[in-house]
Amino acid sequence: MASVFEKLQNELTFKNLRTMFYIVTPNETTYSRVEDVPDYFEKARPWFLLLIFMEFIVGRLTDKSHYALNDTITSMNAGILSLLPKIGGRTMSLTLYTYIYENYRFFDVPIDSIWIWIFAFLAHDLAYYLAHRAIHEAGIFWSFHQMHHSSEYYNLSTALRQGCIQEMGTIFFESLQSFITPPPLFLAHKYLNTLYQFWIHTEVIPKLGPLEYILNTPSHHRVHHGRNPYCIDKNYAGVLIIWDKIFGTFEPERDAEKPVYGLITNVKSFDALWLQFFEFKAIGWDKGWMKNKKGEDRFPGIWNKIKCVVAPPGWFRGLPTKQFFWWRCMEDPGKGIPKIEKTVVRYSQPLNLYETLYCVALFLTSFGCSTEFYPHRNEMSWQLFFAYSAYLVSHIQAVGYYLDKR
Repeated sequence: MASVFEKLQNELTFKNLRTMFYIVTPNETTYSRVEDVPDYFEKARPWFLLLIFMEFIVGRLTDKSHYALNDTITSMNAGILSLLPKIGGRTMSLTLYTYIYENYRFFDVPIDSIWIWIFAFLAHDLAYYLAHRAIHEAGIFWSFHQMHHSSEYYNLSTALRQGCIQEMGTIFFESLQSFITPPPLFLAHKYLNTLYQFWIHTEVIPKLGPLEYILNTPSHHRVHHGRNPYCIDKNYAGVLIIWDKIFGTFEPERDAEKPVYGLITNVKSFDALWLQFFEFKAIGWDKGWMKNKKGEDRFPGIWNKIKCVVAPPGWFRGLPTKQFFWWRCMEDPGKGIPKIEKTVVRYSQPLNLYETLYCVALFLTSFGCSTEFYPHRNEMSWQLFFAYSAYLVSHIQAVGYYLDKR
């Protein structure tokens, strides 16, 4: 445990903080080999913890941000789970990306050129917009991503609540860059683009004036996480909000109707694995067999049941859709979305003091284990790798059961 605290202290540098805001130069983020690209996520973990703690304090003083222990632990445990499936400890898409680049790239580019760095930044940000939009709108693809939206709170810990197999739904879009962008630049921008999105998950930071016209900001992203009718399927941007404005998915935050967070129908559970995968069943099977008030199938016939899987998650027969890229999206995403209830009640199962301390202890041990595990996972035997993974998953599941009072 001493090495954990030592690591946290060593990584709390100003340079690592800059990377979280994309405040970097091409020279310091350009590498000739994939192996040389730093694991920016691992270096940022201490800053995640410190900034979450600072936001919690500011929120308590200003009443602008809300935390709940059960929700925060669930979000951070999801962050731990999301790192388990990464091939080589990096990203699922890197192997395919490298293969395409090495065999099918259009031409060779000088990797140390500032212009190719700028191109890689814009290409990845556009690819992120398309991928993010697809995993919201393209039917069962939503199942890969809904975990990130399952929190009924909106704070920095929500940024860590990631789908553990989400990258399986975004590989196609990320690989579009592989015909031009060298893999080391792709990997660096993927890290930096994702890290940038950490700080926009907060209610503490207000609108940022002229920056709102260009950048994705906390205000814009609050709309994206809202379940109000005007928030649905809006503001998919990673770093630059211009893509939403170009493709017609931009919506500003309304001062008169602040976003309320969570899913259209909240899951009401802290079970980590259920939260990750329940939507595959909900869209892939349950939706197709829904009945109306008369007991009749809402989606009669095999074809309509298949459409449930590939149509937008909010689609029902009679609602108009339109084509975008290779999928169809709702013409009016807010149509049929229930209005926010007058009194919003968040799901929670109160714990007594001993249960709370036990859950915190379980979380701290799994967090400490993950801090030792991830930097060394590539050097481990398969037996040790799976032992660590089983330990982490079992601890995380145990916490979820306690938080649900099961």
